[in-house]
Amino acid sequence: MSAHPTTSSITTARAGASVDTSQRIRRYTITMAFRTACFILAVTVAHGWLQWVMFAGAVFLPYMGVLLANQANETGLRKPTASAPEDARQLTTGPEPEYVEGVVIEDEGERLAGTPRA
Repeated sequence: MSAHPTTSSITTARAGASVDTSQRIRRYTITMAFRTACFILAVTVAHGWLQWVMFAGAVFLPYMGVLLANQANETGLRKPTASAPEDARQLTTGPEPEYVEGVVIEDEGERLAGTPRA
């Protein structure tokens, strides 16, 4: 185990599931739009070697689209970095509270105010 405890930072946290899903759908849709454009251009406009390049794009872009759509967000999967050294200033540092030993004497005014003591 390391000498310093590890903590997560909000900047290394993963995006929410809905954000991740929408990013994956967007990547897949863009790739499929390029595939459709390649196929339409290969059939209607392109001739010769350009037509074969467009057909190749129409064939291989679905594979790339699936790969891009399945690419997971790796942001939050890294191990947290080591925290600050122990001698670093902390929010909880400060002088210890002082405790005074003694006996509590109840005032007559407190008993009449309706605060019974057990």
